[in-house]
Amino acid sequence: MKSEIISLINSASKSLYAAVYDINDSDIVSALLSAHKKGIDVKVVMDDMQAETEKDIVSPLNSAGILKTDNNKSALMHDKFVVIDGSKVLTGSTNWTENCLFYNNNNSLLIISDKLTADYTTEFNEMWDGKFGSNSPASTPYPHITLGTTDIQCYFAPEDNVEDHIVSEIMSAKSYIDFATFTFTSIPISNEIIQKIQDGVKVKGIYETRQASQYCTYDNLKLAGADVIYDGNPKTMHDKFFLIDGQTVITGSYNPTKQANTENDENLLIIKDSSIAQTYESEFNKLFSMWSNSSTNNSFTIILNPDNPYMTVNGTKQEIDPGRETKPVIKNSRTLVPIRAIVEALGGSIDWNDTEKMVAITLKDTTIKLWINKSQAQVDAPLLILKWIDESNHKVVPEIINGRTMVPVRFVAEILGCSVDWDSNTKTITIKYSKEG
Repeated sequence: MKSEIISLINSASKSLYAAVYDINDSDIVSALLSAHKKGIDVKVVMDDMQAETEKDIVSPLNSAGILKTDNNKSALMHDKFVVIDGSKVLTGSTNWTENCLFYNNNNSLLIISDKLTADYTTEFNEMWDGKFGSNSPASTPYPHITLGTTDIQCYFAPEDNVEDHIVSEIMSAKSYIDFATFTFTSIPISNEIIQKIQDGVKVKGIYETRQASQYCTYDNLKLAGADVIYDGNPKTMHDKFFLIDGQTVITGSYNPTKQANTENDENLLIIKDSSIAQTYESEFNKLFSMWSNSSTNNSFTIILNPDNPYMTVNGTKQEIDPGRETKPVIKNSRTLVPIRAIVEALGGSIDWNDTEKMVAITLKDTTIKLWINKSQAQVDAPLLILKWIDESNHKVVPEIINGRTMVPVRFVAEILGCSVDWDSNTKTITIKYSKEG
């Protein structure tokens, strides 16, 4: 997604207006500054608190006079959209941060439409002029447009009563409703879903695990008969979309919450198009299958091959190094991999110490510390000891290859309690792990 955003920025020839809640990617900032230096009309709006947090990265935008914030700590400038040359809009749930671009579950849509860009440009100009939140007028020029056979409704919060439009769409459901939401606390929306369940509509949903609270609608919907789960992403399930009857997609920056509806600056699209709905449905089904299985199955099987940037986790294909296409390599007769996705698939965590050039891996009560180009690792499980990474070959060490930290997969996996098998005929590595083991 990062490369697509930078390509989109580089494609601008006249104007670029970006409203993004959080930006911490220096390459994207550089692309924005480069466009500005070319004479392109570049303007960026961020949430004030996030701009302060990311001050070191975004301060060049401020110095160039192309950055403004909402200056309202009680509400969020939560949009995530960019308008290019008055003809293209990129919108969805994706912030321009490392986590959102590479690790979190997100969705984005690029739409080419003069009328839709007019909607988003109008909203952007209001914010650029200091009209945020409740001060933002309801002045969307084309709230309802048609592109070929695709019907699109465009709404902005808080001025457009977005919650009411979502409730209205849910009321129309005849067969099923699927949703994936970072946070979902809206009582009117959950009540309408419960009513549809009572009418025989099937409901499935995915919630972000860390958003579980007394206000979360998970328990109410589950008691009503919805098939709902919490996500299994060790980072964040950041999507915000509803799917209705294989025909309608509701998506944007808007989480179904009271604050999003009444205080934040948000945007939402209601898209009626079966092919677009199918794309979202495929992603939803993949995530739901993967996470519902992992929540009831204490075992994991991970399969990967050298020179292949993908692995499967319990049969679901995913990138080993999301967004970077890094492939496992064989060095000194041992396979080295970018280990983060594997460790996180098992439920562990990983940290990098740039000063020491050390990666620390933790799963349950086990911590492994490995240093770049060092043949011994520190293992704390439960006693603190030094171990050879490969007792028969001290040339086997973690390495940095093409800017990525690569570690010997067998050593790490076996220390963490996995079994590791190598099939020399198919050049396949199979890692098996049981949470109960």
